[in-house]
Amino acid sequence: MGGNTRGGGHYEALKSYNLGKTLRAGTFGKVMIADHKLTGHKVAIKILNHRKMKTTEMEEK
Repeated sequence: MGGNTRGGGHYEALKSYNLGKTLRAGTFGKVMIADHKLTGHKVAIKILNHRKMKTTEMEEK
């Protein structure tokens, strides 16, 4: 997981999971159910939209 392009190594980390349906969505992102490809473990993954976070942060200043 190197610091490659946008999002650092986050996209690399997501490659290990099969993303399912969205459980919840909010202002800054969403929570999705996912299965780990190798182990089959079910997890919830929060995916944040950093652009929205930065925009909101700028508006507050």
